[in-house]
Amino acid sequence: MRYSKLRLALIAAGMAHGVAMADTNESDVGTIGVEGKATVGSGYMVPEEAAKSRSTVTKEALDKQTATGNAIDKLKYVPGLNISSEDSTGLSGFKFTMRGMNSDQVGMSVDGMPINDSGNYALYSNLLGDPENIDQIFVTQGASEADGPHIGSSGGNIGIVTIRPTKETGVFVKQTVGSNSTYKTFARVNTGEVNGLSNWLSMSHEEGQKWRGDGAVRADKVEWNSFFDAGDGNTANLILKYHKQENNSYSQLTKSQFTQYGRDYDPYPSVATKNSSGKITSYYGLALNPFETFTAVLNTNFKLADNLSLSVIPYYYYGNGGGVGSSSYALNSSSSTSGVYDLSNLSTAAQYNADGTSNSGVYYRSSLTQTWRPGITTKLNWDLGDHSLQFGYWFEDARQRQTQPFVSINSAGKPDDIWADSDYVVDANGNKVQGRNRFTETPAQKVWAQDTWYLTPDWTLIGGLSFMNVERKGHNLGSITEAEEKRDQSYNKFLPNVGIKYQLDENNQLFYSLSRNMRIPQNYVLYDANETSIDLKPETSWNHELGWRYQQPNMSLSASLFYMKFQNRQVSSKDENGDYADINVGEVDNSGLELAWSGLLPHNFNYYTSYTYTKAEQKDDMVAYNNGVAVTLPTSGKQFANVPRNMLAANIGYDDGHYYGTFGGKYTSKIYGDLTNDESIPGRTVFNLGAGIYLPVDHRFFKDATLRLNVDNLFDKKYLDGVYTVKTNSATYGGYRDGDPAYIVGVERTVTVALEANF
Repeated sequence: MRYSKLRLALIAAGMAHGVAMADTNESDVGTIGVEGKATVGSGYMVPEEAAKSRSTVTKEALDKQTATGNAIDKLKYVPGLNISSEDSTGLSGFKFTMRGMNSDQVGMSVDGMPINDSGNYALYSNLLGDPENIDQIFVTQGASEADGPHIGSSGGNIGIVTIRPTKETGVFVKQTVGSNSTYKTFARVNTGEVNGLSNWLSMSHEEGQKWRGDGAVRADKVEWNSFFDAGDGNTANLILKYHKQENNSYSQLTKSQFTQYGRDYDPYPSVATKNSSGKITSYYGLALNPFETFTAVLNTNFKLADNLSLSVIPYYYYGNGGGVGSSSYALNSSSSTSGVYDLSNLSTAAQYNADGTSNSGVYYRSSLTQTWRPGITTKLNWDLGDHSLQFGYWFEDARQRQTQPFVSINSAGKPDDIWADSDYVVDANGNKVQGRNRFTETPAQKVWAQDTWYLTPDWTLIGGLSFMNVERKGHNLGSITEAEEKRDQSYNKFLPNVGIKYQLDENNQLFYSLSRNMRIPQNYVLYDANETSIDLKPETSWNHELGWRYQQPNMSLSASLFYMKFQNRQVSSKDENGDYADINVGEVDNSGLELAWSGLLPHNFNYYTSYTYTKAEQKDDMVAYNNGVAVTLPTSGKQFANVPRNMLAANIGYDDGHYYGTFGGKYTSKIYGDLTNDESIPGRTVFNLGAGIYLPVDHRFFKDATLRLNVDNLFDKKYLDGVYTVKTNSATYGGYRDGDPAYIVGVERTVTVALEANF
């Protein structure tokens, strides 16, 4: 879906700015707050009451960061988080770690709906929504929420809360321009409240050139929000989101490539690289990432009695698309080794090589994934005075089809259909030829009970127990290399949690929490060539936290000690057959300290700073295989890959109601690219600048208007930002070397300017 600039301008005339006005107590949904300015720490830190570590970034802080950044980009100063993004548009890939956990070990939800990939738990920017529609983002760094609908969370949760419609009608428009020809047009309209029903509709279009290499990123979004208040605590909130993108993918670099060629080097060439037979082997025009998603979530709350309420949250997710590297794939009459396809209708490899046409016999082959994911969370809250009980049940039936069709390449070296809906190869029997063809169903359910006991006005005790049951049903439908096969596996475990909070006085608060979490193996274990992969045990963790908070009107301070003990930690390596597989690397202990401090200063200044120390220690040596021979890798006692030991962030802000400014920076210490700690990239400090003017307006036509400027990587630091592909060992042990880790390249200095207005 593409819009002309004229059409977007017309749409902008009818959109509006929504401000959330109500509260909700669902822990995995978050808390809706009233938008405002001049909060302590400029919106990076709010008073917290949970008996666990928790950080909340409000709309004020979100709006003062880069206008195009997505929800994850805007968490860069939060303690515990190390974030690496491929560009500043918010549309490309990212990676992060939190307390030593990878991003695919952290549960993430939008308005109570899980958005981690149901197969491998990856997170994608296309599911984060327009940042203009986000009210707040909350992070629980270690202990997952009891009602969190996740099967891939070893600990911790990130939640996005969408703004609710306002009771007043209005229009909000925003135009952003920036480096690398980036621009974004966003508009939202609020219908106002009629008989308890209020709505908003937003639309946006964004695109820009890649800052590294050839190609572009572009996306369109449409979002809808309806809130109905029936009175007496009975509410319903329907949120619909659609996203469609057609991006060129970014490449990643090894450390040696970065050192030799610099950050601008792109191994995806702008002119197609061909082999001696004239066939395309590498080209940026083949490195594509088309994707579309539709999500729907309905948050309902019913007041059954004065002390009894029922919350029902059904949701649905649909996704379709995929990505591929820069190489083409050969296909000829003898390519099928599985017996699944009859390729007699194709020429031989020799005939293709002799025909003088560079694009015959080679194809674009994207790794496509289609996902259908309905689910529902039901919670009963019962207030008994000194006790507040919650009983809940979550069910989800995720279905995922993963394919690799072969699509013809035109004379320019680009695929005839990037979505693979047409121009694909069929065999002599009319069957679509697939390099991969798998269908996975993952029914999951969780039941829990939790009691919050208010022992005294100062002491609160929380205890809960959940039981999770997950099935993986895999049907390999057969491909050019694999025969048809079915495999399945089940996982279940009891997961307890306890917490205690003590209010020492009006300002001081202590807490301790202990929780157990489970992460189900990725769906790839159903299809690994090594048949023992299916017996991989789920990853489990015990998460301990001991914390202190000091809160007063002009200052907040928090400190947390954490210890996370992992069993059956899962990483990807090679098995005894030389095939990649998820393997068990044993125990890993993550421990450390998190500090956060924010407050107001005289003359309209404010400050925020955070510090994180993380020790992620592997407790066992790891066994890999070299041509069937076991090789012991010295990983015991080593820091886990992509986990910095030290991070320090600081931001100073100013806001007098007429102008605002922010200046922040973050230091991240060195990180290792492999599990044996043989290769590392150095630490770096990156600074960012923001400024804005609250424009004087004629209130007969405008409610308010703001001009915003942001400069990311102010001093244009050249650095590698994080590990994209972790290797077990980059040095040689017993004749075995896993290869070179690949890294995300730190984004160059980027400038964005945004003009927004409320009508």
